[in-house]
Amino acid sequence: MTDLDIYLAQHFLSAEQCAQACDLSTAELDALVRAQLVPAPSYVVTPDGMLQSYGFGAMAAPGSAAGQFFHPSQSAWVALAQSAIEQHGREHAGAAVQAQFIDRFYAALAELNISTWRMPDSFADDGSRLADGLRKRSDIVWEHFLGGTFGVCVAKPVSEADIAWKEVLQEKLTTLSDNGKRSAYAADQLESMRALIAAFAASAMPFSPIEYHLCSRKRLADDLLPRLSSL
Repeated sequence: MTDLDIYLAQHFLSAEQCAQACDLSTAELDALVRAQLVPAPSYVVTPDGMLQSYGFGAMAAPGSAAGQFFHPSQSAWVALAQSAIEQHGREHAGAAVQAQFIDRFYAALAELNISTWRMPDSFADDGSRLADGLRKRSDIVWEHFLGGTFGVCVAKPVSEADIAWKEVLQEKLTTLSDNGKRSAYAADQLESMRALIAAFAASAMPFSPIEYHLCSRKRLADDLLPRLSSL
């Protein structure tokens, strides 16, 4: 087994395992993916030894076993899709899933705008929503949700709030650390920065050994924290 095989076995489900966990056939799971009712597999390993993900593209993974790999959170999104199909019919289920996802994502962002990180592009000073800014955020998030990106980068993406939490922590940490490059902090900033890094690290996946050198976790947590510890 390659290091990638070990990582995928530890953190992901094969298409067959995922379908079984969702009480579906693999054909039924694939149909939900193709209908854009649930996320696509977070990773695909091709027979010619390439690792593909929506966020990182194609990267060489020689010797790794081919297959499609889903985050275990997929069962939560399958349940949501099945509920939407029952309530709205197959034809209208996709629109219902998207609308519910965006409504809940907006609500999570509104809370985080107050509690965690100010988002002036999306909320006014009084907390009211700014439609254009929120639409831009939600369009990007929905695209990556369907592409399976949050299975790659979010530790437990079982709800819109979990996804929003990790995304906002990353945005805050990126800004305050100059994308991990900042090396000078005032003494009274260090404790809050360490707490922010810990929260972000807990919300993020470890990332596969193939893409780790490019990932946000390495840049904003694993590399940054030791530098803060030396200050």
